[in-house]
Formats: sequence, C-alpha cells, structure tokens
Amino acid sequence: MRAAIRTYVLMLAAAFAGVGTGTCASAAEQAPGWAIAPEVYGFDLPQEGASLFDQRVAALGGPAAIPFPFENLLRRLEGTARCPDLPDGRCIVRVLIPIGRSLQRLAAAPEFFRRPRIVAAMAGDPGMAPDEEGPLQRDRLYLGYVEGSDVIEVISYNESAARFEFQLVHDYRPGNTPRLTYASRAVCLSCHQNHAPIFSRPLWQETNANPAVAARLLAFGESVEGVPVRRGIDLPAAIDAAVARANRFALWQTLWRDGCGSDARGVRCRAALFEAALRYRATGRHEQTERLRDAIVPAFAAAWRAHWPRGLALPDPNIPNRDPLPGDVIAISAALANIPARFEPLAPRGPLEVWTEPDTLRINETIAGLADFLDDGDLAQIKAALAHRNLRTANFDPVADAISTLAAAPDGGPFAAGPFRRDRLIPALLAQLGQRTPTLRQARTAIPPTRNAEPPPVPLAGLFQRYCTPCHQTSTRTPPNFLEGGSAAAQARLTHCAARIRYRLAMWQLPPEARPKTPMPPLQALRGLGADPATWAASSELATLQAYAAELAGRGPVPKPDNYETLPPCLPG
Repeated sequence: MRAAIRTYVLMLAAAFAGVGTGTCASAAEQAPGWAIAPEVYGFDLPQEGASLFDQRVAALGGPAAIPFPFENLLRRLEGTARCPDLPDGRCIVRVLIPIGRSLQRLAAAPEFFRRPRIVAAMAGDPGMAPDEEGPLQRDRLYLGYVEGSDVIEVISYNESAARFEFQLVHDYRPGNTPRLTYASRAVCLSCHQNHAPIFSRPLWQETNANPAVAARLLAFGESVEGVPVRRGIDLPAAIDAAVARANRFALWQTLWRDGCGSDARGVRCRAALFEAALRYRATGRHEQTERLRDAIVPAFAAAWRAHWPRGLALPDPNIPNRDPLPGDVIAISAALANIPARFEPLAPRGPLEVWTEPDTLRINETIAGLADFLDDGDLAQIKAALAHRNLRTANFDPVADAISTLAAAPDGGPFAAGPFRRDRLIPALLAQLGQRTPTLRQARTAIPPTRNAEPPPVPLAGLFQRYCTPCHQTSTRTPPNFLEGGSAAAQARLTHCAARIRYRLAMWQLPPEARPKTPMPPLQALRGLGADPATWAASSELATLQAYAAELAGRGPVPKPDNYETLPPCLPG
C-alpha cells in the first residue's frame, strides 16, 4: 500500500510540476495592489549591494570577529554613540521575550526564563567611525538571540537593493568561529509578510514589560546579557515605533520607482521628489513650489490609474498581542510555546492601510519618508560644497539648478527608474556642485554574501518536495527540516514527523475560525507555490499529501484539535 501511494505521489508530482492551479481573476481585479507583494520572495542572496549587517561585520573584521557574548556584539555595534531621544539614551533598544513566537522559541525549553530571547533594534543612528561615512542605521538593523541556540537571527537593510535582508549567524558559542549566511526568504517571509521586521501590538505582554513575565525572570537575576529585567513599556514601544517606520521603506521605494513612472516625466518627478525631500530634511517643512508640484502630481496621478486603480496596500508588520502566562499557569513547560492559530505570525495579514489617491497629504508623507533616507551629514556636505563656491548656503537655488541639470541627462542620470539610492544621489549632486571628491561611501568592503549549501533533491518525497521544500529542506532544524538529505534520510524524517504533518494538513478541512493551529502549507505561501488558496482545501494535491501522511503515521484517526502538543516532536533529539 505504501509503495502504491508513493508511486501515485511521484506521478502527481510529475504531472503538476511547474503547473499552478490558477488564481481567481475576479478577486485579483478587485483587490488593491501591494507596495510589496507578500508572496513574491525574491532571491535569497542580494543581487546588488549588501546588508547593513554585512557592512558592520566587515568593519569588525569579518564574521570570525563577531564578538561573544551577545552583549559584547551589541556594544560593538552601538559604539560610544548616544541617542538621547530613546530610552536610556541607547541607540540599540533591547527587550526580553522568554516565550515568544520566533523559530527559536524552543531553544531554551523548558528554561525559558533562565535563557530568554533577546530582541534588539537599532532604533537610533549611532553613525560610523570618525573617518568613515556609511549607510544609515536607524530602523535598519534587528537581531534576535537565545542563549544556547548557537544562532543569531538578523534582519538588516540593503540600500542598494532597497530591501531588508534576512541572515543567520551560525556556531555562535564560546570557542567557536561564527559563520554568517543569508537565510531562506521563503522561510522568513512566511511570517515577515511585509518583507521587513515584525512586532506585536501593544501592550507587548510577551516582553519583560509584562510584570508577570518580569517576575519570573527576576528569579534568575536582575539582567540578562546587560538587559535589565525591570522595565516598563518604553522599550518595546521604541522597537514598535522603529518597526512601523521600517515597514514603510518599501512604500516610499515603490512610490519613488513606480509612482513617478519610467519615462521622461518620471525622471522629472523623481528629481522634484529629491529636491522636496532635501528641503524638508533641511527645514522640517513642506516647501514645494508650483514647479515641484507640477512635476510630481500629474506623474503620481497617471501611475495610480495605471498600477493601483483599486488602491495601494501597505503590508502589516503587526502581529497580535499575546500573553504567554495566562492566569492559571503554574508549571513552566514546553507546551507554553504552543502558538494558537489566532496568534500565529504565519496567519495571513490584511493591509495595514490602503492609499486610494495621491492627494497632497499622501505626497507630503512620501516626501517626508524619502527625507528619512537622508541624514544631516548629507546636508553638511551640500553646505560645504556651496561654501567652497562662495555661494550662500541659505539659498537653495544652486541646489535646485544642479538637480535640474542632473535630470536633463539623456539617461535621466541618478533619477532614472530604480530605487532611491542615497549612495548615488548625494555624490552626483555634490559633483554637480563642484565637489570633486564626494566622501559618501560604504563602510569598508562588505563581506561576500553566502548561504547554506543547497540540500540535494529528494525524489522520494514527491508532492512534499514541491509544497514543503521552501521551508523544510534546509540545514537548520527550525522549522523542522524533514526533507533534508537524500531519499533514505528524508523518508525517515517524514515518518517521524508524519503525525504532526497529518495534523497540520487536516487544518485545511476546518473553517478558519475553528482552527487551533495554522494549516500547512501556509495559506500565504500557496500562491507563490502555484496553487490557488481558494480551491486548495478541495484539491487532489492536498488529498494525496494527507493520504501519504496518514500512511506514514500508521492510519488511525487524526488527533483531536486540542491534542497537537501531545504528539511526539517532529524531529528526534
């Protein structure tokens, strides 16, 4: 029987290879367009540039020089800079999350409160070394670490590619040489559907701002890796604000690139946006002249009609607030790390908001957002260039003239279609103003991007290979890598995981409001896998996956909905 099912799986895999089940055109036509589509993962490795973390690690001396323990790494990344507008004046804000929702949440089980997860966000800008200029850092670097996991999860911005990168520091323990790789975006974006950091909504009860969580942590000390246990909501609120700002980076980049268009009008529009952003950065006021408005407004209106007739949707970085210690909790066990479906980051999230028209308010928001891609050092260099030419630094006309000249280049110069890149725009402007050696540069040479070695194919797994490979054929154990290795290894892992796989597949047969766990494959991932979420529950592919999982699990009834945590762990050890 098992051989017959396996053969059927292989036949279906061949029949459906590369063929999707289609999408609901009418629903797609009615939906707004995304500023960045949740199901479009992109390449794991950056095709251009490098992450901010790559550049900071290069400045430290490379991955082998990443300091241990974690407190030392944060101290080196922060340097001696102070950020007085943030809690404690520290540029990197830290919180403790002993029982959270990350892939590393079981790394410390059952000693969750002895070894809580540390989440750190660069919510201010510490700048670079005195002799260096480099990429902006505020809101662009996030780290998560659990002692004993030997892994640091990193999210940081890549200015050149205009996207956040997802990376892992491996072998992070005393006496070891750390390795830095790029993570699977398919895995990361299953939860990070906004292609950026995520964080819970207030009141952030998973963190040490929750008095009940702090009380448990205090049994093991007043601080963890230098992070004080006794804190209020000011720290998670600062991280939440940084995540909210970071979430809009994709929106500003989309409006810069596509909101203006790709023709000559688009070049003029981007030049006007750049000038308006510089003015806003310098004064804090919107000072668009009629000339600037005439260059921006018609281009935005045309782009809206062409690209976003139903509106432009901004992805949501917020996951529901969750109390990990309900009032009846006495004993601490791994079961506390079980994530009910309503709190699961894998659950699809609707738009945070939808922009329906490019009115004055929206254009002003866009200009202010683009101004956050610049810093005060850029303005100082512009003033120095003007002073060198004996021009009045308070007069913006020479800057406007220089921008117009750059935009008049046959190819659009730095305003050709593409991402907003400060490392191109500012040097081009300075050169046009007569500064022969623009000083803006990246912080040393970034380390070459690497990723884990690709696992070999697993022909025996059939449809599991097609629908589960993006998240479950990796070299890391979270999420469970039951497709890793050759056919024999994958068969053994599949058999060991079969009960839990069968349970998660069965969630598709329950209405969403009745599901105690999110179904697998995640709804959010189906379209990227070539399947239609609207018809998946009744599809032959799902039925075949369920039949194979049932055979591996030994048949019998599917476990009751509230019994998931009583099933054996997916992977041994």
